[in-house]
Amino acid sequence: MCGILGFFNNGQSQSYDYSFEEAINLLNHRGPDDQGYEKFEENGYQLLFGHTRLSIIDLSKFGHQPMSSKCKRYSIVFNGEIYNYIELRNILISKGHDFRSNSDTEVLLSAWSEWQEESIPKLKGMFSFVIYDRKEKSIIGVRDAFGIKPLFYYQSKKSLYFSSEIPSLLKISSEKPSPNWQTAYDYLTRGNYDAGENTFFEGIKHLLPGHLFRQNLANKDDFSIKRWWWPSIEEKKEISFNEASDQLKNIFLDNIRIHLRSDVEIGAALSGGIDSSAVVCSMRHLEPDLPIHTFSYIARGSTLNEERWIDKVNKEVNAIPHKVEMSSNDLSNDIDQLIRCQGEPFGSTSIYAQYKVFQKAKEENIIVTLDGQGADEMLAGYYGYPDSRLSSILSQNKWIEAYKFLKS
Repeated sequence: MCGILGFFNNGQSQSYDYSFEEAINLLNHRGPDDQGYEKFEENGYQLLFGHTRLSIIDLSKFGHQPMSSKCKRYSIVFNGEIYNYIELRNILISKGHDFRSNSDTEVLLSAWSEWQEESIPKLKGMFSFVIYDRKEKSIIGVRDAFGIKPLFYYQSKKSLYFSSEIPSLLKISSEKPSPNWQTAYDYLTRGNYDAGENTFFEGIKHLLPGHLFRQNLANKDDFSIKRWWWPSIEEKKEISFNEASDQLKNIFLDNIRIHLRSDVEIGAALSGGIDSSAVVCSMRHLEPDLPIHTFSYIARGSTLNEERWIDKVNKEVNAIPHKVEMSSNDLSNDIDQLIRCQGEPFGSTSIYAQYKVFQKAKEENIIVTLDGQGADEMLAGYYGYPDSRLSSILSQNKWIEAYKFLKS
């Protein structure tokens, strides 16, 4: 979880170094291992890129950012991980690229040098990054298909600001945005949040998942947003249920395999549910000798306590378990820091359990964890989607099947 930060200004040159350094320091909790920033000035515009690094792939100084391509045309700040960087690296080597590091950042930069926007669908990972193209005099910001990694931006009369978090963006902005009262109203009355491009600050926006922005540095008004990814919902009828099941298993295992690529120790968040248990068991299946640290929240005394399932999985895979409990006093003591870390209002205090689990992982010097967050939806969620299923049946004119489905 690195932090990226930057701004572009095509007006009168100003010195932002002091406030910019302060803004980078606000991102240190995202990237405590390294920090850097670079200023680019040309033809009446200035551009600053900043980065705080959490070192996961290639822990050496060669992973430092901002990073520039060997041809010096491109510079990048990048938050995330490209899991298939080894495969992409081999393809790029066959095309004449050479590398001085083993970092996925350098692979991403070389991929952009080779394919530009066409490189994005080739990436398997979670990412937000901004690239400066000296030849085209533009910056391009990209966010992964599902918006796992954040990217906020704000446009003033002469400037464009971007960051992984809003507080650091506010620090470098020359204009202080006012509250977005509509977003606040939607949150307070309907519980809506993080549901679109608007944030709780007027003018500060999320770059939406699967989108990119492009800013022409020679013309402040030449700013555009483009969608680069669409989900495919095409139904495949040529394979049987068992074949589909085998395909899902293979895809799942392949994803776990590449997620295990790390130059630091790896752990797993284990809730005791099907998805996190599947992740942990797959880790052991793929790596029989890997030390696996699991981190679990225990809701002792609650009907929702899944400790017995957690214990079963830990015993089965011979994991090193770490358990976390908490009280209302703990929440009271931690609530301010939790809100600061989260950055925006959230839906419920269930997020506090995650906060404590990952806090425990950090105490045990585990930097990377795999977990099953969000996997419920892949297999129809907690409650399924009965209305969507019924609509699907009716669209195929299967009236008897629809009647049986409703009756059941």
